[in-house]
Amino acid sequence: MGALTDLGLTTDDGSIMVISAPDSVLAESGAMKPRPSFASTLLTAEPAARIVWWPEKRHMDGGTLQRLAWMVDAGGAMAWLVIDPAEEESPGKDELRTALAAVGMAVEEERAIGRGELALRVGPAG
Repeated sequence: MGALTDLGLTTDDGSIMVISAPDSVLAESGAMKPRPSFASTLLTAEPAARIVWWPEKRHMDGGTLQRLAWMVDAGGAMAWLVIDPAEEESPGKDELRTALAAVGMAVEEERAIGRGELALRVGPAG
């Protein structure tokens, strides 16, 4: 199964914005009707009911994460951030939690998916 399937996400339930996804997720999405929306970075993404983002360490700045907070708020979205401990560019879980807290967000759920990846459902803190 793929990451979107592991998270129980289909476009039958509404829009999905997939951001900075690996090729395997792009292939998985190709089978969905209608297809999810894609963006290469969070800065070019649009609000959607569900957001799935594969962040990198370089994205852990306040401006980028503030945009995520705005997208979650504006779209009433459920957002999943997927990290891969095997990838050098992927932020660690603690690093991600700290960066999210700085913009008023928090991890609400953790779920192991795919090939060793960890998906973190995030939302407003409190």
